[in-house]
Amino acid sequence: MLEAANIPLFDAFTVGNSFSGAVPRVPAVINSLLIEWSGITKTTQFSDATDQFAGYFLENSATIEVTATTPPRGALHGFHFVSHAGSTSISHFAQVGHDTNGAFFSE
Repeated sequence: MLEAANIPLFDAFTVGNSFSGAVPRVPAVINSLLIEWSGITKTTQFSDATDQFAGYFLENSATIEVTATTPPRGALHGFHFVSHAGSTSISHFAQVGHDTNGAFFSE
């Protein structure tokens, strides 16, 4: 389970804006975040000494609940998002794992 609250970040409004940087980002907050993983369906473990990358990953399902806020600022009125309850989530794929690479790589 991952549970977090009051995470400051920037909202760029679209995925394209977040990559281009053309639109000014607006301060925002993830008020609450809850992710729960369950039901392991597959495990994958590998190590590649040539590329210095190793990992252990679990495929499963996940439920997510999130609330986020962009506070009012200047002419912007602000925005508040509240997801449905995690119990209503439909999970087609979820993965959680651990990897090591570069200077942290060990076989």
